[in-house]
Amino acid sequence: MFFNRKQYYTLSQQQFDEMKQFYEKLGFRKNQVQKLCKKCFSADIRVEKSLTYSNNWTFYRRSDMDDGNFFSGRSAMSSGMPMASGMPGAMRMAMRSAPVAEEVEDGLPAPVEMAEPVPTEPPQPLNTAETHNVPENESHSPLDNAQVIFSANVNTASWNYLRNRIHNHSLLDPSFVRMEEIINSYEYDLPKPDDGQLFGITAESGKCPWNEDHELLFLGFKGKKADKDCRQNLVLLVDVSGSMEDEWILTQMSIAAIISKLKEGDTLSIISYSDKTTTVAKQLDCGNMDKLVNAVMDIEGTGGCTYGSEGLENAYRYLQETFDENANNRIFIFTDGDFNFGVTSEGGLEELIYDKRKTGIYLSIVGYGQNNFKDNKMETLARNGNGNYTFVANPADILDELWTKLVSNLVTVAKDVKISVELNPALVSEYRLLGYDDRKLTQQEFHNTEKAVDGMGSEHNVAALIELKRGKAEQKYKGHFVNVSAGDNQDEIAFVEVHYKSPEGENLVMTKSVTLQELQQAKNCNMPAAALLASFGLMVKKSAYKGDMTKNRLLDMASALMKEKGIETPERFSHLDIIRKYAVND
Repeated sequence: MFFNRKQYYTLSQQQFDEMKQFYEKLGFRKNQVQKLCKKCFSADIRVEKSLTYSNNWTFYRRSDMDDGNFFSGRSAMSSGMPMASGMPGAMRMAMRSAPVAEEVEDGLPAPVEMAEPVPTEPPQPLNTAETHNVPENESHSPLDNAQVIFSANVNTASWNYLRNRIHNHSLLDPSFVRMEEIINSYEYDLPKPDDGQLFGITAESGKCPWNEDHELLFLGFKGKKADKDCRQNLVLLVDVSGSMEDEWILTQMSIAAIISKLKEGDTLSIISYSDKTTTVAKQLDCGNMDKLVNAVMDIEGTGGCTYGSEGLENAYRYLQETFDENANNRIFIFTDGDFNFGVTSEGGLEELIYDKRKTGIYLSIVGYGQNNFKDNKMETLARNGNGNYTFVANPADILDELWTKLVSNLVTVAKDVKISVELNPALVSEYRLLGYDDRKLTQQEFHNTEKAVDGMGSEHNVAALIELKRGKAEQKYKGHFVNVSAGDNQDEIAFVEVHYKSPEGENLVMTKSVTLQELQQAKNCNMPAAALLASFGLMVKKSAYKGDMTKNRLLDMASALMKEKGIETPERFSHLDIIRKYAVND
């Protein structure tokens, strides 16, 4: 620890109350809530009376010093806190020593008075965040390119990142917008698969809000419910390097959300890493929640560089040694993706993780950070490592993703899900797939059973939207030897083919013909929400395909959906709440 000084975080009373309520909602007992609220990893938690509430759940660590308070230089920059000039390394605040927090009767920290910092101009945080900037899918004539082929995507990181930026009135970077993740962040009302099927396919259609001459085709895929509860054999891999110091409170809350779902018979191990790897706990029986909470308390935040590749290697090696053929063997990695030691490049990480997926071990990534997180590296790990990836910036993200949807993410019912949609050139003159820009597949990859892609979890939804223009297709780019005419089928507008594997590895195929009659008879209960999310995504992405969409039209669509669903006031951090905030913000 830094100079062996006592480390602590300061929270406002309202934030502390939210933390306490969070752990109570997860079902922890009173003594467990007390432990989790008194300490975060190796640092104490103190409640400051004078601190005003902030929506930002990124906290910096302080240390008791004789002549002031000390915290890491990176934390000061990222939190925008004022720093006094003349201090060594610009790393001290001109503050008196903080009083030691006392405990109230229930064993929780009591609020304390803190000295006010000397007013100075806060430094602006450096933005070192990284992401992919993939070109958007283009429009095609079915006679030039009859099939759109892509892999399923169950990630929601892009949506969570955007909603927190909008909620905090921060600048938006269009390159962080992945349309399919925004569309898939919503819980659609999809029917259960037929008996004997691993998942079902639903089709709906409706008007395109941003182009009145076009229509939208909605395709929903729902995984079946797992036949039985699968035993969990998990390794939690925790980044405790210096770049994660501000995020350790959220990290601890995320870990707590996961362990609250585990039960007797499940096993849990914890490994932390910075410039070296430390095994914190081995094969704990999850029937004893007190032991799990104590193990979380034993995680020590150390600072230092991020040897992420070594941490992953060790986690995979350990889980292979303790592999349980009758369990879900999965690694959860909690990180900002700032791998600055060992294998650090996207290509190197892709090669490292792609080999690991052959072990039968799944990977779940929980990302953190505002101005420093490496979205590109985390998305690469998830896409190539039998994985899924979400982003966390406040307790709502944890409850929405890690806690509420945890079970569906843990138990895989269909592996390597690859989807092909072929449009009928007799009925569709042109089309464009929204999103999945980085998940397109070739015909060879689609039919190659060795090509590994994402799977679907128990009762998990995957949705896709295709913008299309009705009419007879023309071949725009005629080849010398090719002369194609439109098909004769005047009712089948699309043919859907899905290649996937059962959990046991059996190669399977599911097909569905989407007819005009089916679309006319569909209730279209999912189309309004999907169209709204797609319109929002095109706007925040500043897409060249956003057509006539405006913020006022977004508001009108949101109001119409609220009326349809009987919603008077959108819930905080919900889709409607965030879209309305974006639309009214200049």
